Amino acid sequence: MPISLKRIEKGIFYVFLLLQLICFSNLYANEPNLSLEKAEEIAVKNAPEIQRLYAQAQSLAEKSVAEGQLPDPKLVTGLVNVPTNTFSFTQDDMTMISFGLQQAFPPGKSLAFKSQQTKALSDAQLRKIEEQKINLLRSVRQAWLELYYWVHAIQVMKGNEKLYKELLQATEIQYSANKGTQSDVLQVQLELSRLQDQIVQATQQEKIARAQLKRWVGDRAECNIASSLPHWPAPLSLEILQKILEKHPVLKADAASIDAARLDVAWAREQCKPGWMLDVSYGIRQGHMTDGAERSDMVTANATIDLPLFTKNRQNRQVKSSAYQLEATQYDRHVHYKDLLEDLNVRYATWESLSQREVLYEGQLTVQAKQNAKAALLSYQSASADLTTVLRAYSNELTIYLEELQIKMERAKARAALLYYAGVSE
Repeated sequence: MPISLKRIEKGIFYVFLLLQLICFSNLYANEPNLSLEKAEEIAVKNAPEIQRLYAQAQSLAEKSVAEGQLPDPKLVTGLVNVPTNTFSFTQDDMTMISFGLQQAFPPGKSLAFKSQQTKALSDAQLRKIEEQKINLLRSVRQAWLELYYWVHAIQVMKGNEKLYKELLQATEIQYSANKGTQSDVLQVQLELSRLQDQIVQATQQEKIARAQLKRWVGDRAECNIASSLPHWPAPLSLEILQKILEKHPVLKADAASIDAARLDVAWAREQCKPGWMLDVSYGIRQGHMTDGAERSDMVTANATIDLPLFTKNRQNRQVKSSAYQLEATQYDRHVHYKDLLEDLNVRYATWESLSQREVLYEGQLTVQAKQNAKAALLSYQSASADLTTVLRAYSNELTIYLEELQIKMERAKARAALLYYAGVSE
């Protein structure tokens, strides 16, 4: 029976749909492991915090240009000297239809100072972008390192779980052959249950860590984590870092804010000077003079000048307010510097201490714990040690290995913090 063209087309459609489903299902399966460098790249690229600061900086930059311009002139029109007995435009000589323009001139250099102040605020936002970037990188690094620890801790625990299951199987065989005791079997079962509970708790912590990392990298947080920690060079000396700290992006942003506050003081002082307004109008008269000639039009010009005579509770108070705000901004920078310096000293001390502990664990404790576990197992197999000694040795080995892994992770976190205080965004 020949196959219709419609059935062929339907078959091709289902094959194409199947291929699409296969490709979609393998989309994340073929993704490479999520390295810290890739997580940083994704986080910085998609960070709305940075885009928000950039938009604010651009907004202030545009506003600074507008604030440096004179106010728009005003069109003034009206009727002048209209007699109320007849409301005629031709009865009296001084009746006019008036058109004019008014232009205000703010006092002193207030326009220039206001424009410069807003421009300084724009510069402060731009400097905050760099601080936001390095702060974001620090958060991503900490979240990634936390996930790294739990993923690898679970792998180690599952390796020990396999050993405990093999040991349980061996004790059950010995007990069946009347060469072991039921107490040995129950003891291994107890240690295995405890380890499985630790795996459940660690799995919960892994899910929490992935959720925290997802805040920065989205669905890529579900990918496998890289198998190695980042290789950062050793930090500079504490003395050099303390000097570099003086140029930290946070302090640079504070410096721009201080400039803006200083310009606000200058603007407030300009308000003690008189502003003025120019008013020019053209009056059109209708009708004729007594000799029959047309009435002439008239031009009027006025200058209105502010008289800042009573400045005690207005202009002077405004100057004092701006001066206090400048002082507060300067104190803000001082506080930020002290906080950064304290955190730097603490993080550097932490990094040094963890570096020493890492050397101790790698060179001695981990090796000794592994040798102890191996020796305990051999002694148990030769009937020269009991099962409790073996279980204790394996438990100590697991504990020491997890402690070493945590030290490596915490040391990397301290190093990431030092990169933040050094203002490094790469």
